[in-house]
Amino acid sequence: MSFQLPNADGYIFDFNGTLYWDSQENKEAWSATFESVRGTPLADDEFALLNGRTDDETVIYLKPDAPCEERAKIADSKELLYKKLCIEHGLELSPGAEEFLSKLKERGAKMAIASSAPKCNMNWYIEEYGLDRFFKLSEIIAGRTDIPSKPNPAIFSLAMSCLGTTPERTIIFEDSASGVKAALDSGVFLVVRIKDPGLDSIRDERVIEVESFSELVL
Repeated sequence: MSFQLPNADGYIFDFNGTLYWDSQENKEAWSATFESVRGTPLADDEFALLNGRTDDETVIYLKPDAPCEERAKIADSKELLYKKLCIEHGLELSPGAEEFLSKLKERGAKMAIASSAPKCNMNWYIEEYGLDRFFKLSEIIAGRTDIPSKPNPAIFSLAMSCLGTTPERTIIFEDSASGVKAALDSGVFLVVRIKDPGLDSIRDERVIEVESFSELVL
């Protein structure tokens, strides 16, 4: 099955769970962190609720009374475990992603990443996967604490501003329900959801759901 994308002026990508299928590693690292801090692992419904949120927001959920310094230590410990799992499991960019990004690059398309990932993680992704082959560093947005996180659409509005595009001419690629909501609320004309078969579908005429970038045709 394939889907032919309409032309657009800008293409904005979530990273984790979209260009990089690390949901299992992320969940495993957070589950171990939750068990260490509160004595019980992360539940599935909690992961669904927190997926797409910043580390600090997740730690606040886990330990609301923790001071900033303690929250930072908890988040840092989680990220060390997460990267270890990614390396052990030999993760690469998601199926079809490199080919799809290469085609957009060849066409001179305007592309940005809009991610809730910590800046230290995004710097690691840039180096590990050569993301600067496809994206200008100024158009990789991550680790922003000055704007609200998804499902607020602020990060996507900022990405469109960086690209100089309008919602009516921009396509956003997402995976999580909170990310899709943020994308829709930003006003874009199309959201492509890279969907895990186990997740519920999102019913909206502006959303198409595919299993990988390999199903997309320019």
